[in-house]
Amino acid sequence: MAVVKLFGTLGDIAGWSEATLDGATLGEIKAAAAGDNGRLAEHLDHRSTLVILNTTLTPFSLRSDDLAIGPEDEVAFGSPVGGG
Repeated sequence: MAVVKLFGTLGDIAGWSEATLDGATLGEIKAAAAGDNGRLAEHLDHRSTLVILNTTLTPFSLRSDDLAIGPEDEVAFGSPVGGG
């Protein structure tokens, strides 16, 4: 079971910020995190959502739903960040 963290707006949408969830792939983790919350599922699938795997930002090109997630992994999702 991986530790899953939701930062910013994603945590607000979900109503939680940290949980331990079952899933062997990123796709399974996203599905478990979203549950029946379609709005959260849409945000987790969006290309601009940040995905951090074990403190390393994972670029969109490397984060397919087939990406393996181990039971000791930490997966964090964050809202896009803008700045200037």
